[in-house]
Amino acid sequence: MGCLFCRSPRVVILYPAVRDHYGIAGGTYDFLRCEECGSATLDPLPAPDTLAALYTPDYTFKPDETPRAGLRAVLGALEWRLFYGRGYRRRLEIFRRLTGLTAGRVLEVGCGSGLFLDCLRRAGYEVEGIEMSKTDVEYARARLGLPVLHGTLETQPLEDDRYDAVLMIYVLEHIPNPHEILARVFRLLKPGGWALLGLPVMDSGQARLLGARWSAVTEAPRHVAIPSVAGARRLLEAAGFREIRSAPSPLVENAGHIALSLLPGAATPCSCGRPGLARELLYRCAGALCMLPGLLLAYAERFPGGERARAGTMFFCGRK
Repeated sequence: MGCLFCRSPRVVILYPAVRDHYGIAGGTYDFLRCEECGSATLDPLPAPDTLAALYTPDYTFKPDETPRAGLRAVLGALEWRLFYGRGYRRRLEIFRRLTGLTAGRVLEVGCGSGLFLDCLRRAGYEVEGIEMSKTDVEYARARLGLPVLHGTLETQPLEDDRYDAVLMIYVLEHIPNPHEILARVFRLLKPGGWALLGLPVMDSGQARLLGARWSAVTEAPRHVAIPSVAGARRLLEAAGFREIRSAPSPLVENAGHIALSLLPGAATPCSCGRPGLARELLYRCAGALCMLPGLLLAYAERFPGGERARAGTMFFCGRK
């Protein structure tokens, strides 16, 4: 077992006996720390067919606006307005600032239910998506009218030199072959096109403070690797990207990771997957309260800012 980001064989135990905070996967896993770049890799790596079965239909947020939704529709609307919608607008600002792209053809790999893809379309981009969850693909197509393919990047016959940007936001940490995936992304981009990665970061303030309780760690075994800033940059460089840039992801998203570290049961797969509206309401409200300390920590860890910022989740981009 070696580092999935810099490929160094020099790894040591970091967090032993980690359990899935959603309780979907049984058993325990170890995270190994790379002595070269500081990234973390899961041991053992789950088999691909096993990994695919660990994502529930409720894994991603999907507002339910049907008349039968009732109170759930109200909760979803509030969650969208206060958390997701605000975070996606800020994502768009960061994407534009890092890449300078204000138009063009964008592919989002692992687009989930398509909510951010829809945000990009509304901002004037020509969008396409790929998603392995059949439930999410059906939502993106039927509810949002988005051109989303069902499958993975490896299974789709996409045209090379086609896209101005390829986005993988909170996706690459789920993939056991990141070098091969980024090589494919590189081929899909037009000359001068941009890859944008959203990733949790091992050398962040919240990672150090929360340790083995950090939600990016307890997302094992769906998270198979968590890079350091150096590991993410090395991965992009190895794929041939240049002009590598980084920035903290939206404050509300960072705060959300901290809140889920404090109360994993507030996450969508847990609260929405359990029977009973009262229980769901309790967990969602408790999660909202956990956002308050989360916001304070997420704000504090951004200092001193600039290229030295080490937020819990960050965006990295590179140009072909």
